[in-house]
Amino acid sequence: MSAPLVQTPAMQQYHRMKAEYPDALLFFRMGDFYELFFEDAVVAARALEIALTSRSKDKDGNPVPMCGVPYHAGSAYIARLVKQGFRVALCEQMEDPRAAKGVVKREVVRVITPGTQLEASALEAGETSFVLAIAAGPASLGAAWLEPTTGEFFAAEWDGPTRWERLRDEIGATGPRELLVPGGVELPPWLQDPTQPEAAIPQAKVEDRWLDPANARRELLAQFGAVTLEAFGCEALPRATAAAGAALRYVRETQKRDLAHVTGLLTRGREDVLVIDGLTRRNLELVESMVDGGRRGTLLDVLDETRTAMGARLLREWILRPLVELERIQDRLDAVEELAFRTVERGGLHCWPECRTWTACWAGSPWAPRAPGTSSPSRPPSARWPASPTS
Repeated sequence: MSAPLVQTPAMQQYHRMKAEYPDALLFFRMGDFYELFFEDAVVAARALEIALTSRSKDKDGNPVPMCGVPYHAGSAYIARLVKQGFRVALCEQMEDPRAAKGVVKREVVRVITPGTQLEASALEAGETSFVLAIAAGPASLGAAWLEPTTGEFFAAEWDGPTRWERLRDEIGATGPRELLVPGGVELPPWLQDPTQPEAAIPQAKVEDRWLDPANARRELLAQFGAVTLEAFGCEALPRATAAAGAALRYVRETQKRDLAHVTGLLTRGREDVLVIDGLTRRNLELVESMVDGGRRGTLLDVLDETRTAMGARLLREWILRPLVELERIQDRLDAVEELAFRTVERGGLHCWPECRTWTACWAGSPWAPRAPGTSSPSRPPSARWPASPTS
């Protein structure tokens, strides 16, 4: 990347920010616009189909490419870039330019990736946005899923020659939006072949130290305020622990905030559910139609009478990962009977907001009001919630 012959203080600031996030498109706030420069501008202008202009010249006398989008419409443009697989580093002005002495202080307040886009407009009701971290060992494989909006967090570990195929089945069932993969491990062909659906999921390389079981264990213990991972079921599963720690750290570092809504970790057992392979899922049309890949005409479409997005997500998971233990099946049926016939009028459930999702989206959104001179969002506004589902 060529540098201008004489850099203004703002451009010096831009180059420092860009050096910290070389693999992301840097949205650099300047007044009422987010501006991009150099190769970022060329890429973004092409992807967004907006005008590519220029400013000043580099040391060879060539104009410096530049494009920009209005600040108030930033979320829409960022959503379009992330949908195409790009990462976006959001650099905000941290003080009022009118009160600034010298160059306005700026900071990258968030990195938006395919798996960490928290805005409600980026997700359909009932959809999930899992970040999936993979930790591979010589004879075992760990995986961990973290949903940044709801705080849902679970992990698993498999041994033996079929471990990668088990992961493939789980990817098909959970539909992660982003994969965190180890840099020094050879991935299976289906994660490298662009014709395979799993390889189309955006991938981010993570440092080896993030996947160190000891480092990951410390990350998890600090997050949950615990002294052991026994209660979470992964104390004796180093690969699952490594994957969970990497997922937690990745989401925390890209969102640049504490993940207070991530309060627990579920370790899934090897045989707690029936594993349905991808071919069977497609042939049975459980959640996707064989005609167009949509939901119309599928088992999920027939059964889904849920009133909330949380319920829709849970039903989808139940269909794709059916229980196999008789006791748990009976417990679930008892719960459904209680909800359907005895205690709750389901008609009022649509009035209840998704509290955890709403709070997470508010706290993570760059468009939420922020305390003056800080990158921390102010407290979300009070919500008027019904005292009961029927009120």
